[in-house]
Amino acid sequence: MTAEREPVAPPVQRGGRSDRFAAVFIFLVSALYVRYSLTFQPPRFRSEVLGPATFPLMVGGLMLVCSTLLFIESFRAEDKPGAPWAVYLPALLLWAALLAYILVFDRLGFPLSTALFLLAALRLLGVRPWWKILLYTALFTAALFYAFTALDVRLPPGEWFRR
Repeated sequence: MTAEREPVAPPVQRGGRSDRFAAVFIFLVSALYVRYSLTFQPPRFRSEVLGPATFPLMVGGLMLVCSTLLFIESFRAEDKPGAPWAVYLPALLLWAALLAYILVFDRLGFPLSTALFLLAALRLLGVRPWWKILLYTALFTAALFYAFTALDVRLPPGEWFRR
């Protein structure tokens, strides 16, 4: 005789107009990203299977697919009228962190700017406690740095480290 338990937190109501708006916005940004990625040219006299446009095209294509799926899924859920702006605050702050990451990437360099972005993103996404945030940030930044250097991708060291 086990009694059914109620969920710890109520399920998040998703879908509706806000998801459709986000899907269209992400689709447009992704399409521009893919279009810009097509302009990347490989260095002269080098023939490689993986050129400079490969990774951006994969990311842009995945963003196009995900935004299309979000748009389709938004019709299955009901709109929740009168949702406060506080619901959207974490997403807006994550966008702001991404914009800051883009702006400081060359100046601070790959390791430092990536670590700062991951710290902010993990905190905004609700990862707790702090030691997990620091551990995930260090491991992920080190793994990305190793992967990119193993693939012979040049990463900006940052202006502070050039002197």
